[in-house]
Amino acid sequence: MIRLIHGDDEFTIANSLETHLAALGPPDLRAPNVTLFEAPNVKMGEVFAAAKISPFMTDRRAVVVKGMLKPIATRGERVRKDWESFGERVATEANQITNDLIFVENVPLRLTSGPLKALASLAEVEEHKVPDRRQKGEWVRKRFEFHGVNISGAALGRFAEVGGDDVRRIDSEIQKLAIYADGRTLQPRDIDLMVADTSQDRIFNVMDAIIEGQTRQALSGVQNLIANGESIEGIFALLTRQVRILIVAAHLLENGQSQTQVGQRLRINLEWLIRKTCTQASRVGSLRLRVMHLHMLEVDMSIKTGRADRRLAVEMLVSGLVSGR
Repeated sequence: MIRLIHGDDEFTIANSLETHLAALGPPDLRAPNVTLFEAPNVKMGEVFAAAKISPFMTDRRAVVVKGMLKPIATRGERVRKDWESFGERVATEANQITNDLIFVENVPLRLTSGPLKALASLAEVEEHKVPDRRQKGEWVRKRFEFHGVNISGAALGRFAEVGGDDVRRIDSEIQKLAIYADGRTLQPRDIDLMVADTSQDRIFNVMDAIIEGQTRQALSGVQNLIANGESIEGIFALLTRQVRILIVAAHLLENGQSQTQVGQRLRINLEWLIRKTCTQASRVGSLRLRVMHLHMLEVDMSIKTGRADRRLAVEMLVSGLVSGR
């Protein structure tokens, strides 16, 4: 069996890999029957040789290869010389593989290029994507179901508001709620009591609504920030900081920098946060972001000179950012 697991949802990818490896048998027999190769210094010949070794005291063994296919699928990235013939090698030796050969990539791959097209035609392919805003509610509901947690519709909606966008953190919070619920149905008050909220997650939600031109949702997000104790000055500072970060990210991306390089420049260490920042920056573009920044300066001046009420000024700011003024 050849399997390809790829996508940008690292949490679900890790869970999928663990599920496949668990099928090999109990932990004491699994360890000697799993061979792991991780980029960058992996020799293709060693991978295919390992995929033909007989298992030890079990029916199956697994060979896991992480990070070696992204350069093959990405223009401009250097491919190890011995991996240049990967397409031909996998096509000619697929029938000789006696173990589970699992390729894992924490990025979405285009499977239309020659070598990866050959792999896709022979492999079981799993693509795991981070859910977008429209898919997030259903993804969260399924994770509650997976962990056997009963939750009311209102509580599920509340969790979607405060749970954030990091799928690993979301799943961790659901597991915590499973212990707390102890079999009963969760209500909104349980979510407010047990689930930590973060301004970073909420400011992303506000920025998403602004970018998508959803005035009502953006203003609702601002009101939620205020209701959760954020000051008017704090909201303005969060919005201003986020736009400035996005300006830098957009400029770097438009000049050919990778997401990893953007994260290094902005000193962001969390992969989900780098990904979210780059996604927003790409969707808006540096030109609109500069216009948004100028609008912020105008509103800031009106607040400091007393020409506008602080709360009204922030609502005007959000409306202006949504409309692009």
